[in-house]
Amino acid sequence: MLAAGDPVVLSGDGGGGAGLDADLRWVHVSEVRDIGALLVGDELVLTTGLGMAASPEAAADFVDQLVTVGAAGLVVELSAAYPSVPELALRRARAAGLPVVVLNRKVRFVEVTEQVHRAIVADQYDDLRFAGEVHQTFTELGLARAPMARLVEAAADLIGQSIVLEDLSRRVLVAAAREEPVDRLLVDWERRSRLTPYLKESGSGGPERWLTTPVGIQGGAWGRLVQPGGRRGGRAVQVLERAAQAVELGRMIERDETSVQLRVHGGFLLDLLGGRLGSEAAAAARLRVLGVPESGSYVGAAARLRSEPSVDRLVSALGNVPGLVGVLDAVHVGLLVPVGVDLDAAARVLMGVEPDAVLAAGPPVTGVLAAATSLRSARVVADVAASMPPYAGCVRQADIRLPGLLMSLREDARLQEFAEAELGRLLEHEARHGGGLVTLLRQFLAVGGNKAELARVAHRNRTSLYPALRRLEELVGHPLDDPASRLSLGVALLAYDQGREL
Repeated sequence: MLAAGDPVVLSGDGGGGAGLDADLRWVHVSEVRDIGALLVGDELVLTTGLGMAASPEAAADFVDQLVTVGAAGLVVELSAAYPSVPELALRRARAAGLPVVVLNRKVRFVEVTEQVHRAIVADQYDDLRFAGEVHQTFTELGLARAPMARLVEAAADLIGQSIVLEDLSRRVLVAAAREEPVDRLLVDWERRSRLTPYLKESGSGGPERWLTTPVGIQGGAWGRLVQPGGRRGGRAVQVLERAAQAVELGRMIERDETSVQLRVHGGFLLDLLGGRLGSEAAAAARLRVLGVPESGSYVGAAARLRSEPSVDRLVSALGNVPGLVGVLDAVHVGLLVPVGVDLDAAARVLMGVEPDAVLAAGPPVTGVLAAATSLRSARVVADVAASMPPYAGCVRQADIRLPGLLMSLREDARLQEFAEAELGRLLEHEARHGGGLVTLLRQFLAVGGNKAELARVAHRNRTSLYPALRRLEELVGHPLDDPASRLSLGVALLAYDQGREL
């Protein structure tokens, strides 16, 4: 309809704002000067210029009102009474990105509004139908307890675009590729994702203008849904936000179900450690009720992460172990399994999911009550193993040897006094003056006192090495060439290192 008026675009085809692509909420015809009081935003205003004709300043004020209320654009039908839009008003419109179009021929505004309103109503009906489809899709999936991957796939189907669910570490949890192979979708993903900042609400950002929606409740986002490319309209935002709600709700339901089991299992393990299970017969009966196969012998095990505590991640990764899995404290997850369960395989599975994890086992014991000793031992071994190089499998006392003994005694004041007696002067000197003598002692003990090998690993020549060793010997107060002295210093240094790491 407007094409019949020989339109000319004077503003909005290259500046800020949405420009000529702006969404229309309504079309409004008006000739009043105080146009702002009649609008609420996103309207296209049609006028013959009567409300702008008083002066260039009046025209500029008319434009300012449209900008203030967020109008979508202005169409002015020129005539002999109003032959042009003043330059002052155009400058205001261009600065704000407000589209201004003039018509050089008369157009029946009533036909324009009728056609546009009909299209808007049709779009609104279509949007309403789509919203109903989105609601029905995720409601049905929620009632069916659909897995996280299915929810993301459904979101991608609804908008016909690829969607990725990632966690806060930028690890991809689910990738639903559409119109492209998944390997192309995820190429160099972590780097690209880190260039796209996490937003507190749905929005676009980063160099690729990814559309993202946080997943989580009450500001506690644990991940986000990402639409890397394609359409970014209101429907895409609607689908991502509804999918994020469904993913979080499913996670909460799963966590609630799991947490009940965890509380029960964890309560049993804590009662076992606290000696509150009563007789052996009562403990065995309670264990059977919890679904653990009856066995004459059991093994206690403990899992932890080497770095930050996160028992939730450990519990999730240990969900398929045949036995009890429960939280012992803020760091450890405990297990009680019948003898014969392959804990080495469980450890490999665990570390495949959580490379930073450690799984340790105590000795096999006869009976349920005796498993408290095995569980305590496993917790100590896990703490020691967390400070040692990664071990391919389940760690046991035989694998940690002396470090395990010292770890079990780490709270003993006698061990602390011993370490201070052996290393106190050296540590004080290091704190005051630096110089790396503690590192040199560690290297000296690691090569068994071989000075030629020490010079190689320490990257020192003998001219500087020998005076440093003499000073080190003075500070520790014992001859470094004496094997017994080296053994004592090695034990003290190991105890000192463990105290700092745990």
